[in-house]
Amino acid sequence: MNAARKAGRWLAGPIPVSVVLALLIGACFMLIAGVDPLSGYAAMLDGSFGTGVGLANTLARAVPIIGIGIAIAIAFRAGVLNLGTEGQAGLGALAGGIVAIYVPGPAILILPLAFVVAIAVGALWGLITALLQNLLGVPILLSTLLLNYPARYFSSWLIRFELKDPSTDQVASQQLRPEMQLDMIVPRDSGLADTLRNSLGATNPVTAVLTGVNWSLIVLIVVVIAAIFVNRRTRYGFEAGLSGQNAEFVRYGGVKPGPLVTRTMALSGGLAGLFGLMLIIGAPSTRLIEGYFVQTNFAWTALLVTLLALYRPVGIVIAGLFFAAIMVGSDAMGRELGLSPQIAAVIQALVIILLAFRVALPRFRKRGGGGSGDAGPPLGGPPLSEAELATPGAPVPAAAPTAVQTPADPAAAPGATLAREAATQETER
Repeated sequence: MNAARKAGRWLAGPIPVSVVLALLIGACFMLIAGVDPLSGYAAMLDGSFGTGVGLANTLARAVPIIGIGIAIAIAFRAGVLNLGTEGQAGLGALAGGIVAIYVPGPAILILPLAFVVAIAVGALWGLITALLQNLLGVPILLSTLLLNYPARYFSSWLIRFELKDPSTDQVASQQLRPEMQLDMIVPRDSGLADTLRNSLGATNPVTAVLTGVNWSLIVLIVVVIAAIFVNRRTRYGFEAGLSGQNAEFVRYGGVKPGPLVTRTMALSGGLAGLFGLMLIIGAPSTRLIEGYFVQTNFAWTALLVTLLALYRPVGIVIAGLFFAAIMVGSDAMGRELGLSPQIAAVIQALVIILLAFRVALPRFRKRGGGGSGDAGPPLGGPPLSEAELATPGAPVPAAAPTAVQTPADPAAAPGATLAREAATQETER
C-alpha cells in the first residue's frame, strides 16, 4: 500500500503530468496537420523501440545526450550554472580528433592519448570560467554561455582553412584510420556478428544493438555508475550537493567555495570533452566536420534532459532515452506519415515549459500567501546562484531561526538537527 501511494504521488507530480500534457498538445498539432495522433504516436513508438534498428538508433542518439547531461548535472547540482558544454565538448572533440587523425603511432597508444587530450581541453575551457568568477567575479552563467561562441568559430575556422581535406567536397578533415575508430560493440564483419545474425536474426534487438552501437555506450554506463558513486559516497559529492541546496551551510562548515567551483567546472568540462570526442571518432563517424557538433544540438538537448531529471544520474538516463526516442521516432513518423520531424522539438520544448510552470506555480502561490518560504530557500529547494556560492564572506540572505520554526525546515533548523537533515537528504539524493 505504501509503495502504491508513493507511485500515485509520483504520477501526480510535475514530471509525468508535464510529459502527458506535452504529448496531448503535440496531438493537437498533429490534428491541425491532418494526421491521426494515434497513428502518429504509434509510428513514433515503433520507429524508436519497435524494431531492433530503431532501438539501436535510439541508444546511439541517447549516448551523447545522456553523457553531456551528466556533465551539466555535476555542475548544476553544485549550484554552478554551466551553460558552456557546447564549447567544452566541441573543443575537446577538436583537440582529441586532431590527435587521433594526425598523430602517427599505434592505435593502442594514440587512442588513449586522444581521450586524455579531449578531457584536458574540455576541463581547461571550463576552468577559464571558474577563474573568471573566482578572481574577477564574472558569473559562470554568463561566461560559459559566451565562451561557446569563440569555441564554435575557432573550430570552424581551423577545420575549414587548416585541416580541410582537398579530396572531399565536405568541409572536413582527413579520415580517421580504421583502427582509430571506436568500433561497434560487436564489429559487423566479425565471426560473432555472423553468429548473432544466424542464431537470432539480423533484425533481432540484441543483434541490432550489439552491431549498431559503438563502445561509447559502455563508457557511458561506466560514467553513470561513477557519477552515482561520487554523489553518494564521496566527500566532494556531499559538499557539492549541499552547496547547490544551501551554500551558506557549506560555507559555515569550512568548505571554500572557490576551490569547489574550480573542481566542479574542471570535472564538468572534462566529461563534456570526453563525450564530444566519442561523437567524432565513434563509428560510423570518420572525420572532423565543420559545424557537426553544433548542428546536432546535443548540448542544448542535454540541458533540457538535465532540467527534466532534476540533476539525478538515473533520471538523466531515463529522460535522455525519452528525448532520443522522440527524435528517432519523429524521423520514422515523418517517413511513414509525411509529418515534419520538427514535432520532436515541439514536444521537447513543451515538456520543459510545462514542467517549469508546474514547479514554479506552487512557489508563486506560497509567496502570494505570505508563507515563511520568503525567509530563504530550503535545503531541498533549487540551487542558490553561483555568485553566492563563489563569493566568500557574502551576507546571509536568510533570516535567523526563531523558536517557532520546526526542524522539518532544514534551512531554519539549528546545529546538529541541520546537519542530520542535510546528510539524510544528500544520501537519498
